[in-house]
This record gives sequence, structure tokens and C-alpha cells, in this order.
Amino acid sequence: MTSDFSTPAAPDGGAGPGALLDGNAAAGEFAGILAGDPTIATVRCGDCGAAQAFGQLHAYMGGPGTVLRCRECEAMVARVARTPRGAWLDLSGSSSWLFSPAPGLA
Repeated sequence: MTSDFSTPAAPDGGAGPGALLDGNAAAGEFAGILAGDPTIATVRCGDCGAAQAFGQLHAYMGGPGTVLRCRECEAMVARVARTPRGAWLDLSGSSSWLFSPAPGLA
């Protein structure tokens, strides 16, 4: 997982492989690895420093993995891929993930 490529959105705007979606579309894939709901996280881009809710990230799905990009600078923030060896999680494009407690649990 060393490349930082993603396929552009389908010309018809459909959700084909590589189509731009928001981070909510990738929540299930990340929840299975993080053992929790990633949509409660605020993610800080390691490139430009923008902080954004997980759901605001740009998600590219349908390729060999799922790639999340910063909505401000389009830098790769996180990616996940499943292979026969296991699930690969790369968070190297982010500087931090803040998981806020659910209301009433603080």
C-alpha cells in the first residue's frame, strides 16, 4: 500500500469504482477495523492541518481498497484494504483522530 492514487469519479456522477463519496460511505469498512463507530471522530489532516468530521472526508471506494482524502487539500488521510493476509490500515496521512464520548457519557 505505497501508492497514493485514486480513480476519478465516474463521468455520469454515479457511484462506480473510484467515485467520490463522503466519509459516511466508508464508515462500515473502518468500523470493522477500529472496533467502533468512526463517524464520531474528528480527523486532522497531516498535510494541511484541517480538522474535519470523519463524514466530511472524501471517500474513494470500489478499488483495491478504500481511500479517505482531506476535503481541503485532497491529501490521503487514511486507507484500508483487505487481502488474504488480513486487513491493512494506514493512518499515516493524518496527524490525529479525536474520538469524542457520546453525549451523557463524558
